[in-house]
Amino acid sequence: MQCPGCGAVHHDLHDAMPVEALPNLSEAIAGWLHAVGLHTWGDISAIGAVDAYLRVEAQGLRPSLNLLYALEGALLGEHWLQVKRDRKLAVLTALQAAREMVQA
Repeated sequence: MQCPGCGAVHHDLHDAMPVEALPNLSEAIAGWLHAVGLHTWGDISAIGAVDAYLRVEAQGLRPSLNLLYALEGALLGEHWLQVKRDRKLAVLTALQAAREMVQA
């Protein structure tokens, strides 16, 4: 499927795929992910979009929610704008729950 965001065809996601090759992730975001020890699709897949987002946030960076959706889209092999509304709501709810657990 051709990505409506970048025009590339994203397929064959695999554990060793570097974050730079994933849909949605700019060079800057790839740098953030490398800084928190996430180098491949497998690294992000192992912890999920929410935990990856929280790791970036814990570094003192101020990512927008678009990063959360971009990470989820990268895991699904979709452009972040194509991630379904219910999936976005699910990861947003999971993010809120994770933040509440930390505060408790």
